[in-house]
Amino acid sequence: MELKLNELLAGRATRIKNREYFPTAAYVEPFLERVSKLTKDFRINAVTPSQITYTGEGNISTEDITYNRVTIEALLPETLKINNDEHREVIGMVYGLDVRKPVVKFFHAKERCVCTNMAVFNPSLLACQDLESETAIDFKPLDRIIEQTDDTAAQLKKLLEMEFECSEYNINESLGKWIRNCINYSYDNHYGKVKIACSTPIDAYKLLFEKEDSDYYYEGNQQISMYDVYNSFTQILTDSRKKDSFNVFEKTLLISDILGV
Repeated sequence: MELKLNELLAGRATRIKNREYFPTAAYVEPFLERVSKLTKDFRINAVTPSQITYTGEGNISTEDITYNRVTIEALLPETLKINNDEHREVIGMVYGLDVRKPVVKFFHAKERCVCTNMAVFNPSLLACQDLESETAIDFKPLDRIIEQTDDTAAQLKKLLEMEFECSEYNINESLGKWIRNCINYSYDNHYGKVKIACSTPIDAYKLLFEKEDSDYYYEGNQQISMYDVYNSFTQILTDSRKKDSFNVFEKTLLISDILGV
């Protein structure tokens, strides 16, 4: 669920399988201290435990709440244009306490402003580490990622220059290839293998060629590029982020492999 910053910082300490974890603020405030020098604009998504308490009025008790999974993204103000689309930088922190091996991740990506679709191509812009109980997070990897040069804009411009042939033959061949690649490809972040669902290319295909109200719909008399195809895929990931954005970076990173670009 989406949260405001003050709601996130109110998250309490918790215990999972006899392991003690700090209040939410202890994990996210060092992140905020670093990125607040760059922006005051944040987007927050969190997952609560399956069991929560309610007030007498039937509302979730914000005085007795903790968050097992947290995604906090710093949205930087400067933008660049690619195909008249505004893109901005996003620096994110994700952590999960209720996963098989508790982990914290830092990432650096671009985001298409009009639809918040993420774009990533470089795995070195992701850093993962163990989230040990009763232990502070090491933020040195975040400092490295913030300072690292990002070539995402060049990659997006490359996709823009790659025409996608909209013949029935090429569409059929491409859709079959994309589905098979989803079956065979995964990204190993050393905490588990992340995959893209086989339904993702089918849903992206529908945005491109079936749903006339889609922003990506091909009219039949226009040229589309792999940039359009890429964004149809990232749109599917964006739509699923409201439920859980825990592996969104890894899934986005996989898209270029799925598309074969």
